[in-house]
Amino acid sequence: MDIVENIKYPTTDSEWIKKILIGGILLIIPIINFIIGGYYIKTLRGSIEGKPGLPEWDDWGDLFITGLMVAIIGLIYMLIPLIVLFVSIGGVITAAISSGDFSAGSISAIVGGSLFSVVLMLIVCLVLPMALSIYAKEDSIGAAFRIGEILSRIKSIPGDYIISIIVLYALLFIVNLVAAIPILGWVIVIFANFYIVLVASKMFGEVYASSNA
Repeated sequence: MDIVENIKYPTTDSEWIKKILIGGILLIIPIINFIIGGYYIKTLRGSIEGKPGLPEWDDWGDLFITGLMVAIIGLIYMLIPLIVLFVSIGGVITAAISSGDFSAGSISAIVGGSLFSVVLMLIVCLVLPMALSIYAKEDSIGAAFRIGEILSRIKSIPGDYIISIIVLYALLFIVNLVAAIPILGWVIVIFANFYIVLVASKMFGEVYASSNA
């Protein structure tokens, strides 16, 4: 996998500036920004199929519905760590209030439950890109939860997969540094974040295409 070429990927499209401007604007509009998830899947699917350039901004209704499905998939994956977090914190606090004893043991239980929830969230962040890639390929929500296939594909290309995740979060970190620039920084971040979405779709599309179930 050529990291530099993947980072440059959005600029290979002849209309990349216009398409990124559209994406950046849509990204900051509540509810409407579900369309970004749909465009991510459309771009991801194109990468899996080896199509050059960025897809067109069309079929807005389909993009919105697909983006909504992406949000639902992400929410379902996050349910378990969120439940663990709420149960560990809520349960301990409720018990402590009922008994009137908020001891060091209660605090330890909250910390332990919180840390376990964080670990689960990290695992979700690790498997979700592959889950969405399978969804993009098969256009089926059920396919995004085939845990066996997800793990098998990740294990078949662990190096490229982990590198893609590292590159993605490194780019996000750099962009967040830019946000420190007064006013202009936030404007840059809006469009840079969408640019990173496109880079991610290219990287994970290539990774999926080279993986084995």
